Amino acid sequence: MARHHPHQPNAQRAAFTLRLGKRSRVRAELTMTPAGLLSVGALVSSILLSTAVIVRTARRPAEVPPALPDEGETIERLR
Repeated sequence: MARHHPHQPNAQRAAFTLRLGKRSRVRAELTMTPAGLLSVGALVSSILLSTAVIVRTARRPAEVPPALPDEGETIERLR
């Protein structure tokens, strides 16, 4: 059971216990305020949006850069 924190009356609490066999047990507790939940949501959203941009860019075919002019051709253009 999650502990009560009197200085955080609006905090969300969660507890998790996982048993692995007869001798092993993992226990986790989490207490988070509404501001913390919003922060985590913003962080996850930004990660997903940036990942979508990276995937979209990676799926585009490579653009062939324009050919560079020869040295003589550049000098002729400047005259």
